[in-house]
Amino acid sequence: MIEILQNKENLDKIEFNARDGEETLGRTAGVLEGDTFVLDELSCEEFFTDGLVRAILNLMTLHGIDKARFDLPEEQLEQLRKLRFIGDKPEISSIAEFFDKGCCKQ
Repeated sequence: MIEILQNKENLDKIEFNARDGEETLGRTAGVLEGDTFVLDELSCEEFFTDGLVRAILNLMTLHGIDKARFDLPEEQLEQLRKLRFIGDKPEISSIAEFFDKGCCKQ
């Protein structure tokens, strides 16, 4: 089950957690900077990365945010490249276009 949680310490932080009961299986979070969502936290097994990142990006599109940037360590950026979220730059210029391409196309 994926839960959307509000970070009580920083009300501007948008956070998704994957949980199995009380056990947290993964977490992703970020902040809004103008018209761009900046994903700056990702902590999960590779198995959960695709789903968690897609879930939080989908939430952004539902709220009219269409740009994303990833401020993550290089090893996590490589994982996102492998999953075809990003190319050379750690950003998505249009989240809507990203979703229009489907799951397996860049």
